[in-house]
Amino acid sequence: MRYFDTIIVGQGLAGTALAWQMEFAGRQSYLILDREPLVTSSRIAAGLITPITGQRLVKAERFEEYFGIAEAFYRRVEAELGAVVFHRRPALRLFQNEREQEIFAAKRDTEFAGLVAANLEINSEVIATPLGGFTMTTAGQLDAQPYLNQSRNWFAHRNSYRAAELDVDNDLVLADDGVRIPKLDLWANRVIFCQGFLNEPNPYFTDVPFQAAQGDILTLRIPAFRETRVIHAHGIWLAPADVCDLYRCGSTYSWEPFDGQPSEAGRAELERKIKEFLKLPYEVVDHRAAVRPIIRESRPRLGMHPKHPRLGFFNGLGSKGSLLAPHFAGMFVRHLFEGKTLNAEVDVRGVL
Repeated sequence: MRYFDTIIVGQGLAGTALAWQMEFAGRQSYLILDREPLVTSSRIAAGLITPITGQRLVKAERFEEYFGIAEAFYRRVEAELGAVVFHRRPALRLFQNEREQEIFAAKRDTEFAGLVAANLEINSEVIATPLGGFTMTTAGQLDAQPYLNQSRNWFAHRNSYRAAELDVDNDLVLADDGVRIPKLDLWANRVIFCQGFLNEPNPYFTDVPFQAAQGDILTLRIPAFRETRVIHAHGIWLAPADVCDLYRCGSTYSWEPFDGQPSEAGRAELERKIKEFLKLPYEVVDHRAAVRPIIRESRPRLGMHPKHPRLGFFNGLGSKGSLLAPHFAGMFVRHLFEGKTLNAEVDVRGVL
């Protein structure tokens, strides 16, 4: 039976960041277990990181701090992988109405100072900008799927990754000296679940108040488009993919069903909105959907179970996973190995 200090269940943005932070902290006795689904919210994510979001133009909480941590983290990962997966990439925000113009004018030189420029510098023959907009100069994009795939290969090369389907109800044996998984011939000091949204909740964490939302994302081929920035307009975004002429467009929000299946209604909504600002012809080459793991109050939750202290939880990164995962994974590692206290607003014990 192989022993590890920590087994991480799930290799999405949360599980991958947690493993890297353990690696960087010198805690290298870990194993990632992943069932390798073809489509997850992490794997179809566009990896967008922007300081200002929503119709009310709200600045993301502690953005400068989280952005600095995220960029340093991804640069360190890149050094290990020998590949670029994170890009500093300005993002354009087109105004939808006069109210947004007023909000921006009131916040531009105060709350938004250092994060924005009051211009677009965009070709109006390609993008319709009747009300103007602004540029988020401090923004970025993670190539989520290459990051996850290349990280998986890196962990596998070091025998720290294994493809496996885990039945949490029946496969775990909890004991005073750790957690055994006889089916996989594994034994660990702790098991941490980073599984995203599950239609059948983890039996040890059924009280976590998920408020998940399913979203559709399109991949478009736009041969005449040469934009390298991300465009936010009409409640959706258009972002460069990692292949020439391809762009990702998303995302819708729906609350039923949570089946991970692309919907014609979702595609129609995205196409209607993109035609409101994109003046170029395009071709839809892919259409996918997944469920975002959003937890009530839109905050991640992490920590160890109060009654089963060898079982942990790290989840709920939602639509800001690329920004938040490095910070909260680091916080979790310091909690586990240095005894640092978790912030009460994210400690999973607060909802169990």
